[in-house]
Amino acid sequence: MSIIKGKNLFIMELSGEPYDRGHKYGEVCKNLIARMVEEQFYQEFSGRLTKDEMLKRARKYVPFIQSYSPEIADELKGIADGSGRLYDEIVMVNALEERDAFARCTSFAATGKATKDGETYAGQSWDGMEKEWWGGEFGLLFKVRRKNGPDILDYTNPGILAGAGLNSKGISVNWNTVQQVKLTAGVPSYIIVAEVLKQKTIGEALDAVLRADRAGCFNLVITDDTELYAVEATPDDIDVSYSEYMGHANHFVSDKFRLRQNVEYSGSIVRYNRMNRLLKENYGEIDLQTCMGFLRDHVNYPSSICWHPGNGWMTLDSWVSIPSKREFWIVHGQPCENEFGKFGF
Repeated sequence: MSIIKGKNLFIMELSGEPYDRGHKYGEVCKNLIARMVEEQFYQEFSGRLTKDEMLKRARKYVPFIQSYSPEIADELKGIADGSGRLYDEIVMVNALEERDAFARCTSFAATGKATKDGETYAGQSWDGMEKEWWGGEFGLLFKVRRKNGPDILDYTNPGILAGAGLNSKGISVNWNTVQQVKLTAGVPSYIIVAEVLKQKTIGEALDAVLRADRAGCFNLVITDDTELYAVEATPDDIDVSYSEYMGHANHFVSDKFRLRQNVEYSGSIVRYNRMNRLLKENYGEIDLQTCMGFLRDHVNYPSSICWHPGNGWMTLDSWVSIPSKREFWIVHGQPCENEFGKFGF
């Protein structure tokens, strides 16, 4: 196990059986996980829901997670035991998106003739509330060594198993919050992301989304060395698109879902259109540096793709993955002010 803390992104390597990996995660990140539980849930919902009511709601997800992925269920149990938290609390944290919250992120991907060298590039900004920066401690990067299946590089937040990332078979996943037009008991969105990263092929990765009894709504951008899929989903329906390039923000864009949402807030519309314009204008010339440039864009500042503090939100981390090279380039904080670092297998 290796750990880098302080001014840099927190980075840790995990290995062994699923429970053991989770236990080490929970043990090392115990204080961060406690803060996540207390601030993001108990304090956030104080006066609206009691702790018992919140845990009762979280408990509804447990059988769906166990049925969907016993490996993930074991990892979550390990996180709970290692951190000294209740299992239901860890499930609750992994159902963060199912709080009916509305986060901000901008994702993109390009492949084939859209890129300068034919490579696939995929990435996103990971935006959160300014209060979630936690002095730079909110973001975590795990290098997961698995005995059975691909190794994984995943970015996440305390207590959550996986938020986005790349695996050693070249499967990458990035994603966006969209309006929760429907919520139900099922498999939380973050659990589906974690399962996608365990797959060996693009078909298996898509199947990980299709076969899930989904609890909420989301958009995933799933790629491999040559393929690019965008997946918008609700608990009871799904829309899969295939393209050479695409950008996405925080509203549904498919005909199937866009009329079901109550609101498309202006910031999401601007970032969506801006990212797709950048992709179109750079068609055929997109490379790693171009992608990093996308993530530094300041149109509609401070609520830009590179989001700066000033209205309660900010970019916490951003990254670009190159699946064929198994490279994951990540920057901690605003990408216009900090340098990208390379990670791989």
